[in-house]
Amino acid sequence: MPLVAKSVSQSTTYEAVGTKDDFSKIVTSIEPDMTFFLSNFGEAEDAASLKFNWTTDGLKPPQENAHHEMTDYTTDKVGSLAQWDNRCQHFISSGRVTDAQRKHAKEYSPEDEFARQKEKAFRQHARDIEYALVFNRAPRDESPGSNPALTGGVRYFLEEEVEDVTFTGNVCACTADHKLDTGDFVYFKAKPGAGNKLPTEVAANMPYYIRKDTDPKKFTLYNSMDDAIKNVNQLTLSTAGQGVQMVKNNVFSAGDALLTEDHINDCMEMCSKRGGNPTLAVMSGRLKRRFSAIVTGGATKQRSSKDKTAVNVTDVYESDFGVIHAEVHRMYSDTIVDFMDMNYWDMKWFDRTHEVTGLAKKGSYEEFVIESWLGLQGTQPKASGSIYNIKRA
Repeated sequence: MPLVAKSVSQSTTYEAVGTKDDFSKIVTSIEPDMTFFLSNFGEAEDAASLKFNWTTDGLKPPQENAHHEMTDYTTDKVGSLAQWDNRCQHFISSGRVTDAQRKHAKEYSPEDEFARQKEKAFRQHARDIEYALVFNRAPRDESPGSNPALTGGVRYFLEEEVEDVTFTGNVCACTADHKLDTGDFVYFKAKPGAGNKLPTEVAANMPYYIRKDTDPKKFTLYNSMDDAIKNVNQLTLSTAGQGVQMVKNNVFSAGDALLTEDHINDCMEMCSKRGGNPTLAVMSGRLKRRFSAIVTGGATKQRSSKDKTAVNVTDVYESDFGVIHAEVHRMYSDTIVDFMDMNYWDMKWFDRTHEVTGLAKKGSYEEFVIESWLGLQGTQPKASGSIYNIKRA
């Protein structure tokens, strides 16, 4: 029996002409082990156009809010807004079966060869969508006759967001308006390359709180939000460093080192401080083995008293910032782990998966075409995080 005939609540057949059946539910559940994102991301309201945009909203850090009994009202912006956009990508899978092939196959199997090939195409269609979700970086607009449009995938939203900075005395200067508020926090890194290093008093993957300068490109650093707001205990820097970058999201390099527990807690802390609650660590099978060794300290199995079998107990890690479940993704690189708050990842369908109907019979064969238009919407990318450049071992 072909898989397509097993789908729930589908009352029409693939050969129905004049209708456009929605097979998106089939595609999202057809092979959940291979299409984890497609099967588990939420669904936003359908896209009205092939390019869609949205804003992420954030509050300013808390401030010391005290006023005189008699005071004039002054107003300011409540928080910050960031604009995001993405594209819907056009996915097409097709196939054909000759009349002779269809007749010959019936002699050996009751299953219709045309339906069997269509089932395979649906599987491939789902995998192609998953590939785009996993690997696509920045979205691409269509260039007629040249390049088709691409949706930005998970990597687009979890790309390290950095900005070059320089230190003069205790003042940090950006190349443009940093758009930060007093009490916001940032991280720093040194660019790869000989001679590049952080100021002596600044550590990688350590949060530092900022106090805005009158110049919107500049700020000073503090070790706590309260100190930054009250302007006390400013961080004193003895060196300026070289090739320094400010990191403004929860993405950082492991520096071609093996994954460690500190890496996991660093990323979870970053997400937590920005209001995220990642519950899934998505990684390759090889990195899952490393993750298991970290979680158990080498004791990777325990004996179940109920069924007397050895079972893995390393899928869940209770970090200092929440419980994280390890999820093996078969397409993932061995050098990346993504920590995902699944509340903020949605599919944006422009045209749901369907079979193109009414194809004319051109000869001694029958054809089919499966089609989808969709994009990915990361509604709050800074609720999730990522560690890249992990050493393969």
